[in-house]
Amino acid sequence: MQLLAIVIDSFRDAKDRKIFWIMIIISVMIATSMACVGFNDQGVDVLFGTWTHATPEWSAGSEELAANVAAVAIEVIADNYLGWIGMVMALVATAAVFPSLMEHGHIDITASKPLARWQLFLGRYLGGMVFMLVQAVVFVGLTFLVMGVRWGCWTWSYFWLVPLIVLMFSYLFAFSALFGVWTRRSMTSLMLTMMAWFVLFSVQSTHALLEANPEWDKTGVWRRTAAGLHWVVPKTQDITVIAGKLVGAKSIVEVIPLEEAAETEREREEFRHAVEGQRNLVAELNPGASIGSSLAAELAIILLAVRLFSRRDF
Repeated sequence: MQLLAIVIDSFRDAKDRKIFWIMIIISVMIATSMACVGFNDQGVDVLFGTWTHATPEWSAGSEELAANVAAVAIEVIADNYLGWIGMVMALVATAAVFPSLMEHGHIDITASKPLARWQLFLGRYLGGMVFMLVQAVVFVGLTFLVMGVRWGCWTWSYFWLVPLIVLMFSYLFAFSALFGVWTRRSMTSLMLTMMAWFVLFSVQSTHALLEANPEWDKTGVWRRTAAGLHWVVPKTQDITVIAGKLVGAKSIVEVIPLEEAAETEREREEFRHAVEGQRNLVAELNPGASIGSSLAAELAIILLAVRLFSRRDF
């Protein structure tokens, strides 16, 4: 029960910050913007019929319309909310979870409870995760209802985004917890976490580029080094690919026949290459291996943070 009280206290600490409600408002705004677009017998209608764009192939009578529109919307949502917008805001909201705990006065009262320090750390950590879970449920729930009610596409697999959003956040929150315990400063912790995220992005991007262009590394040394680093760090970029794979998202070039609109053979080849590259990326990724190795790296970071927290003098 005491551990649960620490979790609730940590969640309330994050919720009391204005950014919690700002994130809720943004979720409502995104859902409202999606609801402003619909489809009738003529084509696409905007602002609930205020303006209609006559596009027969995008009319309500098209059987694949809703599925294609929802698939593209999911791709955009996954890339942006999972990719950076939602994550950055959540990190800002939870950056003070550990520094505020270690302030004089607060830590004296909390540490006096009959709890081991690792339990205290775990309670605060889980509180931050609950914060992200609430945001994910609100965001996914609202956008799911819009796609179902407004577009007639009830994509139940869309709810895979909830655990994936929380999982993505957990990768970064582990760094935030470590830096928060180490520096005891919210802003410093946030900046160091953003730097760590950039390093993760660089490692994953370098690995992807070398795998796609093996001719760049004749000896193979850099490819093996990049592959090794790739598998020992949390793989944040894989989450958006896994989301698309589980939910059935599609990129715009897969839905709209842009290849037919190309004026030259070179442009058509570029479109075909983009679609093929996206399909290969999804097909080659092993979700189990990616998530498993990332969770192992996250656990190592958390254990380091717990050790540092346990050895701190308060």
